[in-house]
Amino acid sequence: MTTETSESTPLVELGDADEAAAERLLERPQAVDEPLAPRTVFLHRRVVTITPDRIEVRPPRSAVVVPLVGVALTAGLLALLGTSVDSFPFWLMGILLLFAVVLLPLSGISLVYALLGANIVADRRGQNVSMKQRFLGLGIGTNELIPVWKIREFLVEDEGREIARAGGALPAEEIAQWQLVLVKKSGTRHVLGTVSTPRQHEEEGLQQIFEVAEAFSALTEAPIRGPIW
Repeated sequence: MTTETSESTPLVELGDADEAAAERLLERPQAVDEPLAPRTVFLHRRVVTITPDRIEVRPPRSAVVVPLVGVALTAGLLALLGTSVDSFPFWLMGILLLFAVVLLPLSGISLVYALLGANIVADRRGQNVSMKQRFLGLGIGTNELIPVWKIREFLVEDEGREIARAGGALPAEEIAQWQLVLVKKSGTRHVLGTVSTPRQHEEEGLQQIFEVAEAFSALTEAPIRGPIW
């Protein structure tokens, strides 16, 4: 059961709120002539490769740094154990060997994934979007296949905009956080990519994320909703 209050907001405050909302309004970016033209778009910690029949969202090349350090550290540790086997206590050798046995395969898998793996793949021929459910940030885990007919829309929204709360509205953050979200008909949301830009350049971030949204929309024939904040 809900109750309604009879308190009225002064007209001056309503007018100020309308003017503020108008100042915050952003129009949709101009549509790309060929959304599926072959190209590469760089998002936050993700690289989107667009072709007429396939869209791939991959980790950036910088993602190979940590796995490479892990592989180099493990190789050095194994070399040290092999050449100085008599210099370490037995218990310490066991700990170091166990550490190397765990670190080497994890680093190797992460390195291969950073070079060849993809977080998200949208395939026109397969009529689906593949979402990799990664384990511990690695390229291992299960794939969720989302048929295109289960996609309700692609949502473009800014998480950094002011958010209405019970006690009022939180002010907009200084960094615009645009994100592209795949929304299934069941309501399940999957974030495909994000772009963070200073608030004064939020239109540039919107243009960047909207370009990717248009490509996914053209390939899957699902509509775009937004920009929303």
